[in-house]
Amino acid sequence: MNLQDVEAFVAVAETGSVSRAAVRLNLTQPATTRRVQNFEATVGAGLLFNRAVKPAILTTLGNHVLEHCRRVLAAVAELEACTTSAGDPAGELKIGVAHGLGEIALTAPLEELRRHYPRIHLKIGSNWSLGLIEDVRSGAIDCAVSLLTEAHSIPAGLQRIPLADEQVVVVSASRSPTKRDGSPWRLRDLADEDWFLNPPGCGCRAALGRAFDRQQLSMRIAAEIFGEDLQLSLLSRRGGLSLVPRRLFERSQHRAGRQILSVVDFNMPAAVTLIRNTMPSRLDAPIDQLVATLRRELINKPDCA
Repeated sequence: MNLQDVEAFVAVAETGSVSRAAVRLNLTQPATTRRVQNFEATVGAGLLFNRAVKPAILTTLGNHVLEHCRRVLAAVAELEACTTSAGDPAGELKIGVAHGLGEIALTAPLEELRRHYPRIHLKIGSNWSLGLIEDVRSGAIDCAVSLLTEAHSIPAGLQRIPLADEQVVVVSASRSPTKRDGSPWRLRDLADEDWFLNPPGCGCRAALGRAFDRQQLSMRIAAEIFGEDLQLSLLSRRGGLSLVPRRLFERSQHRAGRQILSVVDFNMPAAVTLIRNTMPSRLDAPIDQLVATLRRELINKPDCA
């Protein structure tokens, strides 16, 4: 089995097309196709991709083989790095960042990482926290900066490193933080309000939906809008409510005129968390550096929850 054929199969599986895989591998499309065909001939032609649909997708066996191929490539990368000084690792570090945490993770922490490890090439992607957990588990990325709640579980073989506490809060542009008598709101009091929420896939939205379901209440969704800052901007014009991590609310340019509501029957603590594999890696030092820089960045912010 040829390692270059393995790389081509992984590239096509991950990018979803031969053309994008060819760009990643710096090859022509015919050359990429030949390598994938060679790999399929070794494993079993017609077993890895379902070509009855367009674009072709991996079969169940194909997904299983993909995970093994990722491990093979990771092991080869580790072997090639054995001659590299532990203090000067080289290669690609793939980092996933949860939606909404980009401002925290993609600025000063990554710049410091680049200064300390100039031979490391950073590849950054974004996803919901659930997707990031799976990406770390499968080896698609090396680590992830996520916003985890009590509903998130971490599979065996992965490590969660808390970076800072967070609180997901209900925000309104029309209601005061409490009722007139000073008592907190209840979800039942908010049942007639419109909600501006992230699309399905957001763990915070799912938790809010479960809280409404437990009380047999309907949740009125006015709009599914990607990004809490845009949701906050709509509140003053449309009224309604939004669900926002306090850290993002405190930094938002749309904070003025909006209030965090005290809701007695909806409490959602969370934590900004780095997820990584428990197995030792040549990338341990850069990831440790990222953890330290993120913690310092979060602690030094006066608005941290």
